[in-house]
Amino acid sequence: MIPTRRAFSRLVADTSMRNRFTLGIGVLGLMTHTTHAYAASSDSDVQQLTRLVKMQAQQIHELQSRLSNVEKRTVHIAAATNANAAAQQSTRKPFVRSPALYPRESVARVTPPLKSGPVEDIKFAGDTTPTQNPLFIDTGHASYPLTAAAPGSFGAISNMPSGSAPVMGVASQIPTSNRTTTVGGLVLKWGKGLPEITTPDNAYSFRMRGRILADYGSGFGSRFPAQNVSRTTLRAARLGVEGNAHQLSWVFEGDYSNNQLSVVSAFMTWSDKMAGHLVEYTLGNKFNERSFDGSTGSDQTVFLDRDIVANALLPVKGWYGLGGAFKIFGDNWHVATQISGNDVNSANVTNNVRDDMTYMLRAHYIPWRNKKALIHLGAWGFYEDVKPATTFSQSIRLLARTDDAFSLQFGPMVPLANSMAGGLELFGIYGSAWALAEYGARHMQLRDTVPGLTVSRRYLGAKGTEQAFSFQTGAFLTGETPNYFAHTGQWATPRILHPLTEGGYGGWEVAARWDWIDATSIPTGGRAWTATIGVNWYLLSFARLMFNYTHADVTNKTGNYIGPNSGNIVGMRSAVTF
Repeated sequence: MIPTRRAFSRLVADTSMRNRFTLGIGVLGLMTHTTHAYAASSDSDVQQLTRLVKMQAQQIHELQSRLSNVEKRTVHIAAATNANAAAQQSTRKPFVRSPALYPRESVARVTPPLKSGPVEDIKFAGDTTPTQNPLFIDTGHASYPLTAAAPGSFGAISNMPSGSAPVMGVASQIPTSNRTTTVGGLVLKWGKGLPEITTPDNAYSFRMRGRILADYGSGFGSRFPAQNVSRTTLRAARLGVEGNAHQLSWVFEGDYSNNQLSVVSAFMTWSDKMAGHLVEYTLGNKFNERSFDGSTGSDQTVFLDRDIVANALLPVKGWYGLGGAFKIFGDNWHVATQISGNDVNSANVTNNVRDDMTYMLRAHYIPWRNKKALIHLGAWGFYEDVKPATTFSQSIRLLARTDDAFSLQFGPMVPLANSMAGGLELFGIYGSAWALAEYGARHMQLRDTVPGLTVSRRYLGAKGTEQAFSFQTGAFLTGETPNYFAHTGQWATPRILHPLTEGGYGGWEVAARWDWIDATSIPTGGRAWTATIGVNWYLLSFARLMFNYTHADVTNKTGNYIGPNSGNIVGMRSAVTF
């Protein structure tokens, strides 16, 4: 459209020039003709020619005016056309190539690894350099014995705590001291019992996990014959899977324990960064984080059972809960929060009743550390809103799981309305030795109205507090660093320096513990204390044999074994965690 209008303008301009040239020649001819006519003709002819010239001059003037108007209109039309074209160009959508005809260029995605917690270079004596076969790479074995790592470093442990997911940037920093194989671009790590399959950048991983804990116990010394029993029990037979895809990780486990099959860990975790700190968002059925020993899995505790702070100050919903959790980590601290109801194995769905809602918080901080020692400070607490029930009772095991009858008991009594608990942790490492002190208290409020109450109404609306304290200490006789996981402030799997599979003598650990509890301010509550010594022989990092001797003293006000009593037990366990 625009080129046509420009051609028209040029044509008009050319026509104007030709007309002016023609008119000029005509005027010149008329003047010449007039001169000759003036000499040869009469005045009448001259006058007639003069009128003719004037008429032509008038016509020329009118023609020039018309041409001038045409040129002005042409300029205005061209300007408007250019403005309209510019407006259309500004609103026109950009040209997009069809992906089918013009495929996008391949861009490699780079995911930066997430790192948090105490990160230190971990080197083992005699580490070999892998060959460069692109299909099969065998790194060989590290030379044994291994070198003990600094306390709290990732090199001091061989696996994540069993209640955690394989978070990207954390699990990958735990060195593998056993054989590592690369096949077709996938890395197989063999240091955890079963192979873990990962990509070279640790962005993807998958492995099976589980534990087998078989116990034997022989009780004696109680004045009640029913408490002097010898028997075996399968503490745990657990199997599950775990994995991660970049920042998403997950865990699913089923467990056969105490003759019951149940779902335990079943959750997913999303890890990210917030203000430069690693954070985790978790949804699902997850193990509670509560006290030092109470946050540790059954396969990683030093003794056959957790301390009395963890066992006694337990919410009604138990060790697991279905809900959400949030954690944030620093180089030497972490804070964890959790809101959950009962675990997935509860009968709430069948009975159509609400959950026991529990709100939990735990934090730890390492104020001082060096290459041989560290100090850990921790605090925790929870509040629970308990669903209506007919009665409330609690039985706190004192000897071992093979002798549940020997326990501190209170209840049945008026049902619990709510409770609030809290505690403090002090932990330290020096070389191969460690020590842990924990204190906690739980304040309980009983219901003041209970329809159809089946027990005495004497304690309606009553309140009470139970207190517990535990001190334990131990040392590795074979030089290992205590298996403290500084990222979350709890026990993990140790790294054995002289495993039997490498011709060594394993790892030997000795430990002792004293526990105390006072629940006399609770209706029908009593008091107790226990003393335990233990020896652990680690065949390799994920397999051990355990021996415990425990003496307990208890005074019960209710139950089948009322009054003061004492007893003993010798317990043993074979444990493998993979």
